[in-house]
Amino acid sequence: MAADRQSALPTLADVAVEARVSASTASRALQGSPRISAVTTSRVRVAARRLGYQPNRIARSLRTRSADLVGIVVPDIGIGFYSRVIKGAQDVLEKTGYHVLVASTERTEAREHATLRTLSEHRVNGILLATTGRFDFDLRVPVVFFDNLVPHAGVANVARANKEGMELLVAHLVSHGHSKIGYIGGPATSTSGRERLQGFAESLGARRLETPEEYVQLADAAWSPAGGGSAMTQLLGLRAPPTAIVTSSDTLALGAMRAARQAGLRLPNDLALVSFDDPAFGELLDPPITALACNDWHMGELAASLLLHALDNHAVRQPTEVRTPVELIVRSSCGCSEVLPAPP
Repeated sequence: MAADRQSALPTLADVAVEARVSASTASRALQGSPRISAVTTSRVRVAARRLGYQPNRIARSLRTRSADLVGIVVPDIGIGFYSRVIKGAQDVLEKTGYHVLVASTERTEAREHATLRTLSEHRVNGILLATTGRFDFDLRVPVVFFDNLVPHAGVANVARANKEGMELLVAHLVSHGHSKIGYIGGPATSTSGRERLQGFAESLGARRLETPEEYVQLADAAWSPAGGGSAMTQLLGLRAPPTAIVTSSDTLALGAMRAARQAGLRLPNDLALVSFDDPAFGELLDPPITALACNDWHMGELAASLLLHALDNHAVRQPTEVRTPVELIVRSSCGCSEVLPAPP
């Protein structure tokens, strides 16, 4: 019995026995109740530290209907974009006393619904959600959607300036004299896939540049390097292939660059390429890639701040839509000369 008791996690009852108080007094003391004397509170906390007691947050949430928890749900935590957003959000939330529960849905609606049910059962205070697709889950807590938006839902929607970013990329390639520009993107079922494709088409249309339908290739739902490589191979196999390529993510760009190299092409001599996302190692690629810098940490910080505002104000209103800015980082994959550091 003694061995079993030592191996089990200490309970509030154990703390009460150790401090020679009732369980209710021990609970109030650990919560800092002013009704408990300073001497008793100190004795209870010393007992809790000695035993290694940790409060059961789930049990507390069932009593108080508040868990001080925020869920963050993403399609694929292995993608750098999502992990950076999570980091930005976590920094903001933990500074205000919230704990974060992170879940990856592997891009399936069934797992997303199961995750949201679990978070609801654990009485989270709010949720940051990059939904996989069609959202129809009834949540009773504030929700901030990010990356993949759900119009007129939640308390806020946060996304990148997708169309504006595509305008920057197309304008830069046109400035190099390109008129036959191809596009490699993700499925148009997501906000990023849809808006970046629209931005690409609108940017070409504004310059009266006609793009054949086969110049637009959409990759797999995971926006993977393999999908980017397959799309690039399709473009290069055309009778009159494009002279420049816009990829709508860094992962697609990596696959496209590899496929071009395997086809015996040199970037940017034979083919120019630019990317919507700027990978952390973008300047280390061969050639260094011209891309849009997107502050993914800032998106997480912004989404978390909007959620905290909703929690603090209990506001019921039309959801806010916010776009995070992008900036063109010029390197040499587009045909620009690299700016080398001055000699010492």
